[in-house]
Amino acid sequence: MTPTRRSLILGVGAATLVSPFPLLAAGGGSRTFTVYRDGSEMGTHRIDVRPGADGAAEVDIDIQLQVKILGITAYRYSMRNREVWKGGRLVSMDSETDDDGDADFSRVRQVGDELEIEGSMFSGRVPGDTVSTTYWSMDFLKRGIWINTQTGVPIEVTTAAIGPGEIGGPNGPIATERWTAKGEKLDVILHYAGGEWLSVEFTAGGEPAVYAPQSVAPAFAPVWTASL
Repeated sequence: MTPTRRSLILGVGAATLVSPFPLLAAGGGSRTFTVYRDGSEMGTHRIDVRPGADGAAEVDIDIQLQVKILGITAYRYSMRNREVWKGGRLVSMDSETDDDGDADFSRVRQVGDELEIEGSMFSGRVPGDTVSTTYWSMDFLKRGIWINTQTGVPIEVTTAAIGPGEIGGPNGPIATERWTAKGEKLDVILHYAGGEWLSVEFTAGGEPAVYAPQSVAPAFAPVWTASL
């Protein structure tokens, strides 16, 4: 996904931090985030990461967002995306987006040592180690090109660790590692704990937005490792 992100993260003061690790279960499964914009609930992002056939990792994403003004829906956003990963590389991606009535798509296939992209705003080939803007594996932070999952546009990305942070978790605040990821039309702060993606901050329509996990289980990192 790449609308844009930041809000609710720092309101936990000096409360005792809760470790997410006892809740993390191997084998993959679903994690749902509540998306907040300027402190108000905007919708949800559900990601399902599971072991697939022949040692692959299979990822399904469903994003449903809306902005209301005086009780009237002023904006809607919907994305459904399916990805297959193996050997640390993207094998395929099929994404469809309704961005407030505008249709976008991104279809990616592995072709030899490259990825062939057919998207609503880009068609062509990129290196085979290119990743997507789905954030779910920390290994993505080591890659220099990310595919915009909405439009298929490849983005040259620079990432950097910016120190510790914390997010509001289902059982209290969680200590995280914060990373920036920046490129053309991409400027986010990503939160990870124990190798797990737990939040993203961004800007949405000029307002700060943030993901808050409804749970921190299950663990996605073991599924990634098993697919290598």
